[in-house]
Amino acid sequence: MHARARWWIALVAGLVGQVGLAAPAWAGRARMAWLPATEVVPERGAEIEADLADLDNVLPGDLDESVLTWAATIGLTDQLELSLPVDLQWRRRAGAPATTQFARWGAEARYRLASSDPVDAPALVPLVRVALARVVSERRAAEVELGLHLGLAVRCVHLQLGADLATVIRRGEDTLTLRPGLGVSGRVVGELHLGFEVVATHDLRGGQADWLALGPSLGWTHGRSWLTAGAALGVTGIDGAARLRWGIAF
Repeated sequence: MHARARWWIALVAGLVGQVGLAAPAWAGRARMAWLPATEVVPERGAEIEADLADLDNVLPGDLDESVLTWAATIGLTDQLELSLPVDLQWRRRAGAPATTQFARWGAEARYRLASSDPVDAPALVPLVRVALARVVSERRAAEVELGLHLGLAVRCVHLQLGADLATVIRRGEDTLTLRPGLGVSGRVVGELHLGFEVVATHDLRGGQADWLALGPSLGWTHGRSWLTAGAALGVTGIDGAARLRWGIAF
């Protein structure tokens, strides 16, 4: 082998080794299907995420809806991350044709009110989220969300409680919706977690559908990728709901 070829092989191997040693592993931060993670992407880190939510027969109006969200998330600090989501939405109401549209785009900030260091992190971790989105079909409307979520780690069990308050600001009357949730997840084997979640939507102004659903969920980590999935049966106002989320870290 020529000396120049050996030099290039050594250089490439050295660079690959340095990248492998320097790259942090933070995938697997999501355990719940419906509730947001209380972990955040570390400073200078990045993640691509996808989220598919499916609602079946929401009353009144027998609404069926599927929303696919793609987002790029970056870590601004070890406790603050910024996400840039884009939503595609499919909808169908009883007696009306189905529609598919580019529904929303915007930005979301999530701030973890505790250290992200595994050694110093407390058992109880609060997370605050603020989101602003442009409603594409209404040129003078914007959606604002504020949320507070609490995560509690007790050995291999993770408990989470939280709520989001959402409003669409438009000409005329604004909407105001509360979305509370509760979940528990435990490690079964390796990086596989099984859990149970209760989720709801309540219109504080009485103009939209209210519903409550509950069911099992799972979370799984593989290298730099994570995946969560959940299926919920409707208790009131909805037949059922399903959600699939995944992410890959860079």
